[in-house]
Amino acid sequence: MTRTRLMTIGKHFLVALTTLVLLSMVCGAPAMAAKRSTAPGMSKEEAAELVRQGIGKANSGDLNAAVELFDTVIGASPRNVEALYNRGKVLLLQGNLKRALPDLDKAIKLDPQLAGAYAARAKIFKSGGDFPRALRDLDKAVALAPQDQAFLLERSSVYFETGDLERAISDLDRVVRIDPKMVTALGNRAYILAQLGKYDDAISDLRTVIALNPDNLMALTHLGFVYRQKGEPAEALKWYRSALDLEKDEARRTQLLDEIAELQQKLERQ
Repeated sequence: MTRTRLMTIGKHFLVALTTLVLLSMVCGAPAMAAKRSTAPGMSKEEAAELVRQGIGKANSGDLNAAVELFDTVIGASPRNVEALYNRGKVLLLQGNLKRALPDLDKAIKLDPQLAGAYAARAKIFKSGGDFPRALRDLDKAVALAPQDQAFLLERSSVYFETGDLERAISDLDRVVRIDPKMVTALGNRAYILAQLGKYDDAISDLRTVIALNPDNLMALTHLGFVYRQKGEPAEALKWYRSALDLEKDEARRTQLLDEIAELQQKLERQ
């Protein structure tokens, strides 16, 4: 199987972490900025409560209500970093990149140590194809929070998009060292390793994924692809059949059936 064919068949396997987890900031704005963050008419405690409610609304899926709550805080307290940061993330989730960017810019200006704001802004740059700026922001996020798996996963996806597969693998290696059971990192790393022709390493990662989650359809399917590319049709056939047992999508079932038929013919000729 050619590399192009593998990429086409396995294109759904690579998973970038695209959902931002909305959490209250763990590192606040500098003390001086915090003192100025709440305007007359809204106490610091009231602002914090509205931000807390906004985060709750966002986590429950009511993004519009979350934005309204953050709007209220920012209307009274334009320098409230937590409200700016979280509104920027919610707007990003809504696809309103034009409005999200200024919020994140301002949050970063007020608190240059806010790693999550750099990571969120990087997603905006990435979506616009500005990979150099995305990588600069992700470098900053990773430098500020080197153990954050989400930042490393996101940076690996940008490296992948730019064709820098070795750096993509390096970030995935770091994630796996932090959490050896991180299925997303293992699966993504396997996908890239296969493209680099490192089939045994890819197989090892995929088998780990399947050991952790025996019904992981994409891992089962991709393992069949890798064994086929490696030149082991009997093993490929085994994993294709396992994938077929779980596959519900008719188009992909048809594709798997075609692959299985082709492999069976190959084995019969041997």
